[in-house]
Amino acid sequence: MFPLKAVFKNPFRTSKPSISLPDPKPFLQAMHTVALNDTPENRGKLHREFLNSWLWICVTELPEGWKPGMTTVSAGMTIPVATPNNARGSRVLPVFTDPAALANYDPNTPSMAFPAVEIFKIALQLGVGEVVVNPFDPVRKPNRPGGIVTRREFEALAQGLVPQRTPDGKGQVLTVQKPTQIQIGRCKTPASSEIKIQLVTTAAKFPEVEKIFRYQMRFVETGAQSEVLGLVCSVKPDRFQQIASSLMSSIQPLIAPGHPVDLTVVRPADMPVMQKHGEVVYEKVSS
Repeated sequence: MFPLKAVFKNPFRTSKPSISLPDPKPFLQAMHTVALNDTPENRGKLHREFLNSWLWICVTELPEGWKPGMTTVSAGMTIPVATPNNARGSRVLPVFTDPAALANYDPNTPSMAFPAVEIFKIALQLGVGEVVVNPFDPVRKPNRPGGIVTRREFEALAQGLVPQRTPDGKGQVLTVQKPTQIQIGRCKTPASSEIKIQLVTTAAKFPEVEKIFRYQMRFVETGAQSEVLGLVCSVKPDRFQQIASSLMSSIQPLIAPGHPVDLTVVRPADMPVMQKHGEVVYEKVSS
């Protein structure tokens, strides 16, 4: 269960029953494309579609006073959300791209629809391990593309960020897609000498990398935190992916299990904040 006031800055409200939700076809096509060819480019497009879509969730019962169609939600209303266990025993949040997809899972369950970003915030608050898109009853045939959104992915999407895995699958690069409030601070403990050695050795192979800052990033709205390596470099996205992949591969064996580390590019406007709060773990030696 979750209280709406803990999820939304402002309660979802509308008095216009004629409002139509976004067409799910581009989102469905993006999921189908990823199912056929799961490349970083295709998955990035899917993530961007997520940020512009709405999703349906199953609830055990509709809140008192809730009416079918578009309605006004009172701040503080508590909604019981269905979070079943998957085959591995982990709690998941089933979500659906449209009513027909939900009916293929359970045609009799009450449901509610919210912008996908808000659904991911709900998933964070509920503490589920995965968001499962368009699951279906085994006695029926799938009628929509589906898939799984990992916690690392929906943690980023909840902040309006597009996550992109490095080619080796060990790291994640974040791209700001929608405005979001973050707090920057120093990590509680300095980077270990072993991690610094690996970063220095690897970064030295890429002349474009001028400096690497290490810092803690906290998202104001959800409270989610992550350790971040901010790279000062001017490169195209493909080259950055190559650099990020090499850096993550070098330090991955030294990172504690379950400890999130993200990578991003430091913009010139961010330098004063980096210089104040970031730990310098690599700096290019001038020749």
